[in-house]
Amino acid sequence: MDFFEAQDHARRRTKWLVLWFALAVLGVVVAVNALVYVLLGQEGKIDTILPVTILTAGLILAASGFKTLQLNSGGAVVAEDLGGRLVMPGSTDFEERKLLNIVEEMAIASGVPVPQVYLMDHEEGINAFAAGTEPSNAVIGVTRGCVQRLSRDELEGVIAHEFSHILNGDMRLNMRIIGLIFGLMVISIVGRGLFEMMRFSTYTSRRDREGGGIAIAMFLLGIGLLAVGSIGVFFGRMIQAAISRQREYLADASAVQFTRNPDGIANALKKIGGLDHGNKMISAKASEASHMMFSDTGLFSFGLATHPPLDVRIKALQKHWDGNFSDSDLPPVAQDHVRPQKKSRKSQGAFGPLDLPVVSGLSALEQMGQDDRLQVSNGQKIREGLNDEWADAAHDREEAQALIFGLILAEDDQLRQGEVSFLEKNVGIDATTLARNWQAEVRGLHSSQKIALIDMALPVLRSLAPLEYERFVKVTRWLIASDAQVDLFEFMLQRVVERHLVSHFEKRGFGKVRYTKLSQLSEEANVLISTMAGVGASSEKGAKKAYADAVSELPAWQFSIASGTSLEELGKMLDRFDQSSPLVKKELLLACGRAAAADGKLANREAEMIRAIADSIGCPVPPFVETLKAA
Repeated sequence: MDFFEAQDHARRRTKWLVLWFALAVLGVVVAVNALVYVLLGQEGKIDTILPVTILTAGLILAASGFKTLQLNSGGAVVAEDLGGRLVMPGSTDFEERKLLNIVEEMAIASGVPVPQVYLMDHEEGINAFAAGTEPSNAVIGVTRGCVQRLSRDELEGVIAHEFSHILNGDMRLNMRIIGLIFGLMVISIVGRGLFEMMRFSTYTSRRDREGGGIAIAMFLLGIGLLAVGSIGVFFGRMIQAAISRQREYLADASAVQFTRNPDGIANALKKIGGLDHGNKMISAKASEASHMMFSDTGLFSFGLATHPPLDVRIKALQKHWDGNFSDSDLPPVAQDHVRPQKKSRKSQGAFGPLDLPVVSGLSALEQMGQDDRLQVSNGQKIREGLNDEWADAAHDREEAQALIFGLILAEDDQLRQGEVSFLEKNVGIDATTLARNWQAEVRGLHSSQKIALIDMALPVLRSLAPLEYERFVKVTRWLIASDAQVDLFEFMLQRVVERHLVSHFEKRGFGKVRYTKLSQLSEEANVLISTMAGVGASSEKGAKKAYADAVSELPAWQFSIASGTSLEELGKMLDRFDQSSPLVKKELLLACGRAAAADGKLANREAEMIRAIADSIGCPVPPFVETLKAA
């Protein structure tokens, strides 16, 4: 499976989603008009059609628009609506630590920023979800039953399933469905409000003939709107089922590719089947989000389940399954797999306990976007290769900022001296000392480890206060702008970090898809390909050859290697690619990769650049490592 194609397919399905929603609105409008006709009779029938239609459609559209705007803030809105509690990266609780480690490993292996994790403490069933409008504001939510009742391998299978929804583009589509479903349900919500209000109105007001008549009419209207609203609920459930069911098969298959362990996710599904309340949720908002859960929430299915039956999903994973579900009693903690304590920095060495080789560039590029390149074991080994001090720093509010400052400090001593003075004035001497120490620590890290540290730091950076965030962004921008000989990777790194934080703090996305062909961005592509050609070349001649190799597979491309582009111009070009379709992004990244790997290899610096470019345009790429061997 190709994740770029899956994302593009999910994007195209939005058009069908809008059509189904329009038909659902039409059905509800007709039902409301019929209700008004029954209540008012023949008299006034014609006069009421237009205002009732406008009022009903307007209410649905307004409610959908309101909910959609609310959801633009990211997946945290959904998690909190479902009763989730944010799990902080520094948690020492065993179950929470196990969950956080798995999420970090998955994120590192897939190349996405580490999502924030929410735990639904009051949900005893086994369920999970991924929510967000894009990887920058994605969250992973799990029930308490999920972390208590599943082994590590089973929990890995569930989390891998949710990560596949992020990578396939399902998550954004699922968020749009929530917005539309809320609009379709609003008639039912209004009806329930009227029913409850009139139900508990005082007896005195009912004795008054005029007041009593109005009360009875409102009571009947409430009942009628509840009945009509059920039509909207039905249509909403139908949309959920139509969109979700086939995507669940795809996510199960991707999870198996990710973990290389079909038994993990299959055994998790068996435990759901073996538990009396297996996947059911008590949250009042669970029905709205049923389509994005790991398994159906068990509410109001009536033949419109949002997920395939458990036995069908298990059979697809284990063809020789005997049909028996598993016992879901809480397993003793001792049965779970606990990873060995990592070595300290002193015994571990500067590069961690891993042999992280220079990879074969061409083979890695050929598999870009394929789930064959996703291996959670790579994430585990990269994560374990980071010594305790680095991981702790990425999880600490102050040290995470210093770590990022250290990564973008200039290599040149003279330039760094001015940057250090600026840091001391703006963040203090202690933070500046930390930043200088981290620069020395991580200078020689492999690209996969360096980017892993950045991704691990993002959840705690999202917990900064607004003023802290503004200061952090101001400092990183100054550090980049102050360096007249700024390193290109430093610029890309700063852009990646800011991009992921903007989505969280400023509650905005990155625009709609405006470009669906690479030819629409030929000038921008030319500059980026030229830039990559120069990253790994030792001479101007070598850069031109790398450029020529890269553009040779692009249709009707004019040879015109670019030079002298400012960072501001480069940033604007990346912004435009951020608004391109997934397939256009893939085409650009392949061309950049061919330029970098013209010699048949992707060096550490070249791999850093490709992944940084990809992440800065909203297209995370897994680490370019083919094998990871313990030292």
